Amino acid sequence: MEKPVHISVVSPVYRADKIVQELVKQVKENLLTITEDFEIILVNDASPDDAWNTIVALCEKDNRVKGLNLSRNFGQHYAITAGLEHSYGEWIVVMDCDLQDRPEEIPNLYNKAMEGYDMVLARRAERKDSYFKKMGSRIFYKLFSYLTDTVQDSSVANFGIYKSKVIESIKSMGDYYRVFPILIQWVGFDKYYLNVEHSYRLVGKSTYTHVKLLRLQR
Repeated sequence: MEKPVHISVVSPVYRADKIVQELVKQVKENLLTITEDFEIILVNDASPDDAWNTIVALCEKDNRVKGLNLSRNFGQHYAITAGLEHSYGEWIVVMDCDLQDRPEEIPNLYNKAMEGYDMVLARRAERKDSYFKKMGSRIFYKLFSYLTDTVQDSSVANFGIYKSKVIESIKSMGDYYRVFPILIQWVGFDKYYLNVEHSYRLVGKSTYTHVKLLRLQR
Protein backbone atom coordinates (compact mmCIF):
# COMPACT_ATOMS: atom_id res chain seq x y z
CA MET A 1 0.00 0.00 0.00
CA GLU A 2 1.20 3.48 -0.83
CA LYS A 3 2.18 5.85 1.96
CA PRO A 4 -0.63 8.31 2.83
CA VAL A 5 -0.02 11.94 1.90
CA HIS A 6 -1.65 15.16 2.99
CA ILE A 7 -2.98 16.23 -0.42
CA SER A 8 -3.60 14.34 -3.64
CA VAL A 9 -4.39 16.13 -6.89
CA VAL A 10 -6.24 14.07 -9.52
CA SER A 11 -6.48 15.33 -13.09
CA PRO A 12 -7.75 13.46 -16.18
CA VAL A 13 -5.61 14.19 -19.23
CA TYR A 14 -6.85 14.32 -22.81
CA ARG A 15 -5.32 16.22 -25.73
CA ALA A 16 -3.03 18.01 -23.32
CA ASP A 17 0.56 17.22 -24.27
CA LYS A 18 1.23 20.96 -24.64
CA ILE A 19 -0.45 21.80 -21.33
CA VAL A 20 0.35 19.07 -18.82
CA GLN A 21 3.92 20.19 -18.08
CA GLU A 22 2.72 23.71 -17.23
CA LEU A 23 -0.15 22.22 -15.23
CA VAL A 24 2.22 20.22 -13.04
CA LYS A 25 4.54 23.21 -12.60
CA GLN A 26 1.73 25.48 -11.41
CA VAL A 27 0.09 22.83 -9.23
CA LYS A 28 3.39 22.09 -7.48
CA GLU A 29 4.07 25.80 -6.87
CA ASN A 30 0.71 26.24 -5.20
CA LEU A 31 0.78 22.99 -3.22
CA LEU A 32 4.15 23.96 -1.78
CA THR A 33 2.50 26.96 -0.12
CA ILE A 34 0.50 24.39 1.88
CA THR A 35 2.70 21.31 2.29
CA GLU A 36 5.50 19.30 0.72
CA ASP A 37 3.54 16.11 1.43
CA PHE A 38 1.54 15.72 -1.77
CA GLU A 39 1.06 13.64 -4.91
CA ILE A 40 -0.17 14.61 -8.38
CA ILE A 41 -2.02 11.86 -10.26
CA LEU A 42 -2.33 12.34 -14.01
CA VAL A 43 -4.75 9.95 -15.74
CA ASN A 44 -4.13 9.62 -19.46
CA ASP A 45 -7.53 8.91 -21.01
CA ALA A 46 -6.04 7.40 -24.18
CA SER A 47 -5.08 10.85 -25.41
CA PRO A 48 -4.27 10.72 -29.15
CA ASP A 49 -1.34 13.11 -28.80
CA ASP A 50 1.98 12.70 -26.96
CA ALA A 51 0.48 13.31 -23.51
CA TRP A 52 1.48 9.93 -22.08
CA ASN A 53 5.17 10.35 -22.95
CA THR A 54 5.07 13.80 -21.36
CA ILE A 55 3.50 12.32 -18.21
CA VAL A 56 6.19 9.61 -18.05
CA ALA A 57 8.92 12.25 -18.29
CA LEU A 58 7.31 14.27 -15.48
CA CYS A 59 7.10 11.16 -13.28
CA GLU A 60 10.78 10.44 -13.84
CA LYS A 61 11.70 13.96 -12.68
CA ASP A 62 9.58 13.91 -9.49
CA ASN A 63 8.28 10.78 -7.75
CA ARG A 64 5.40 12.82 -6.35
CA VAL A 65 3.98 12.88 -9.88
CA LYS A 66 2.22 9.64 -10.83
CA GLY A 67 0.74 8.58 -14.13
CA LEU A 68 -2.06 6.19 -15.03
CA ASN A 69 -2.47 5.12 -18.66
CA LEU A 70 -5.97 3.90 -19.55
CA SER A 71 -6.31 1.22 -22.23
CA ARG A 72 -8.84 3.24 -24.22
CA ASN A 73 -10.81 6.48 -24.02
CA PHE A 74 -13.30 5.89 -21.21
CA GLY A 75 -14.34 9.53 -20.75
CA GLN A 76 -13.48 12.20 -18.23
CA HIS A 77 -15.53 11.00 -15.27
CA TYR A 78 -14.30 7.41 -15.53
CA ALA A 79 -10.74 8.73 -15.72
CA ILE A 80 -11.39 10.71 -12.53
CA THR A 81 -12.65 7.53 -10.85
CA ALA A 82 -9.46 5.70 -11.86
CA GLY A 83 -7.37 8.50 -10.36
CA LEU A 84 -9.36 8.44 -7.13
CA GLU A 85 -8.76 4.69 -6.82
CA HIS A 86 -5.02 5.39 -6.72
CA SER A 87 -5.07 8.47 -4.48
CA TYR A 88 -3.87 8.35 -0.88
CA GLY A 89 -4.41 11.90 0.29
CA GLU A 90 -6.11 13.04 3.47
CA TRP A 91 -7.49 15.69 1.12
CA ILE A 92 -8.07 15.17 -2.59
CA VAL A 93 -8.26 17.92 -5.19
CA VAL A 94 -9.99 17.08 -8.47
CA MET A 95 -9.35 19.43 -11.38
CA ASP A 96 -9.34 19.49 -15.18
CA CYS A 97 -6.02 19.50 -17.03
CA ASP A 98 -6.56 22.46 -19.35
CA LEU A 99 -5.73 25.15 -16.75
CA GLN A 100 -9.22 26.60 -16.89
CA ASP A 101 -9.32 25.32 -13.30
CA ARG A 102 -6.69 27.66 -11.89
CA PRO A 103 -4.05 26.02 -9.64
CA GLU A 104 -3.87 29.35 -7.77
CA GLU A 105 -7.27 28.53 -6.33
CA ILE A 106 -6.07 25.33 -4.61
CA PRO A 107 -4.79 27.16 -1.48
CA ASN A 108 -8.08 29.09 -1.30
CA LEU A 109 -10.09 25.86 -1.46
CA TYR A 110 -7.83 24.27 1.16
CA ASN A 111 -7.99 27.22 3.56
CA LYS A 112 -11.79 27.25 3.39
CA ALA A 113 -11.89 23.49 4.02
CA MET A 114 -9.77 24.05 7.15
CA GLU A 115 -12.69 26.01 8.59
CA GLY A 116 -14.46 22.68 9.09
CA TYR A 117 -15.95 21.60 5.77
CA ASP A 118 -15.74 18.09 4.33
CA MET A 119 -15.55 19.52 0.82
CA VAL A 120 -15.24 22.88 -0.85
CA LEU A 121 -16.56 23.12 -4.40
CA ALA A 122 -15.29 25.71 -6.85
CA ARG A 123 -18.08 27.84 -8.28
CA ARG A 124 -17.12 29.48 -11.58
CA ALA A 125 -18.68 32.90 -11.14
CA GLU A 126 -17.87 33.80 -14.75
CA ARG A 127 -17.22 30.84 -17.04
CA LYS A 128 -14.67 31.38 -19.81
CA ASP A 129 -16.27 28.86 -22.16
CA SER A 130 -17.97 28.98 -25.53
CA TYR A 131 -21.66 29.82 -25.75
CA PHE A 132 -22.38 26.25 -26.88
CA LYS A 133 -20.55 24.68 -23.96
CA LYS A 134 -22.23 26.94 -21.39
CA MET A 135 -25.70 26.37 -22.84
CA GLY A 136 -25.17 22.61 -23.16
CA SER A 137 -23.99 22.46 -19.56
CA ARG A 138 -27.04 24.39 -18.31
CA ILE A 139 -29.42 22.10 -20.19
CA PHE A 140 -27.59 18.99 -19.00
CA TYR A 141 -27.69 19.97 -15.33
CA LYS A 142 -31.30 21.14 -15.47
CA LEU A 143 -32.29 17.78 -16.93
CA PHE A 144 -30.28 15.89 -14.32
CA SER A 145 -31.71 17.99 -11.52
CA TYR A 146 -35.18 17.00 -12.68
CA LEU A 147 -34.41 13.29 -13.19
CA THR A 148 -32.49 12.82 -9.94
CA ASP A 149 -34.53 15.16 -7.72
CA THR A 150 -31.35 16.99 -6.73
CA VAL A 151 -30.13 20.55 -7.16
CA GLN A 152 -27.37 20.72 -9.77
CA ASP A 153 -25.49 23.93 -10.56
CA SER A 154 -23.92 24.33 -14.02
CA SER A 155 -21.35 26.75 -12.56
CA VAL A 156 -19.94 23.89 -10.43
CA ALA A 157 -18.03 21.07 -12.15
CA ASN A 158 -15.22 18.78 -10.97
CA PHE A 159 -12.90 21.32 -9.38
CA GLY A 160 -12.88 21.18 -5.62
CA ILE A 161 -11.18 19.74 -2.56
CA TYR A 162 -12.62 16.71 -0.80
CA LYS A 163 -11.84 14.99 2.48
CA SER A 164 -10.80 11.35 2.07
CA LYS A 165 -14.04 10.08 3.65
CA VAL A 166 -16.02 11.83 0.90
CA ILE A 167 -13.93 10.15 -1.78
CA GLU A 168 -14.24 6.77 -0.05
CA SER A 169 -18.02 7.16 -0.22
CA ILE A 170 -17.79 7.95 -3.94
CA LYS A 171 -15.57 4.93 -4.54
CA SER A 172 -17.99 2.64 -2.70
CA MET A 173 -20.85 3.54 -5.04
CA GLY A 174 -21.31 0.89 -7.73
CA ASP A 175 -23.07 3.08 -10.29
CA TYR A 176 -22.19 2.25 -13.90
CA TYR A 177 -22.67 5.85 -15.02
CA ARG A 178 -20.08 8.04 -13.33
CA VAL A 179 -20.68 11.79 -13.35
CA PHE A 180 -18.45 13.16 -10.62
CA PRO A 181 -20.37 16.37 -9.70
CA ILE A 182 -23.61 14.41 -9.42
CA LEU A 183 -22.04 11.69 -7.26
CA ILE A 184 -20.72 14.44 -4.97
CA GLN A 185 -24.27 15.73 -4.47
CA TRP A 186 -25.56 12.23 -3.71
CA VAL A 187 -23.13 11.45 -0.88
CA GLY A 188 -23.97 14.53 1.17
CA PHE A 189 -21.43 15.75 3.80
CA ASP A 190 -20.78 19.35 4.86
CA LYS A 191 -19.94 21.42 1.81
CA TYR A 192 -19.15 25.00 0.88
CA TYR A 193 -19.32 26.69 -2.53
CA LEU A 194 -16.40 29.05 -3.08
CA ASN A 195 -16.44 31.54 -5.94
CA VAL A 196 -13.27 31.16 -8.01
CA GLU A 197 -11.82 32.74 -11.11
CA HIS A 198 -12.16 30.64 -14.25
CA SER A 199 -9.58 30.92 -17.05
CA TYR A 200 -9.69 30.54 -20.81
CA ARG A 201 -8.32 27.27 -22.14
CA LEU A 202 -4.56 27.68 -22.59
CA VAL A 203 -4.29 25.86 -25.92
CA GLY A 204 -6.55 23.78 -28.17
CA LYS A 205 -10.30 23.39 -28.11
CA SER A 206 -12.77 21.67 -25.83
CA THR A 207 -13.55 18.13 -27.01
CA TYR A 208 -17.18 18.17 -25.86
CA THR A 209 -19.77 17.37 -28.53
CA HIS A 210 -23.54 16.93 -28.42
CA VAL A 211 -23.14 13.14 -28.50
CA LYS A 212 -20.45 13.00 -25.82
CA LEU A 213 -22.40 15.29 -23.55
CA LEU A 214 -25.40 13.01 -23.78
CA ARG A 215 -23.16 10.02 -23.09
CA LEU A 216 -21.86 11.73 -19.92
CA GLN A 217 -18.34 11.77 -21.32
CA ARG A 218 -15.84 14.49 -22.27
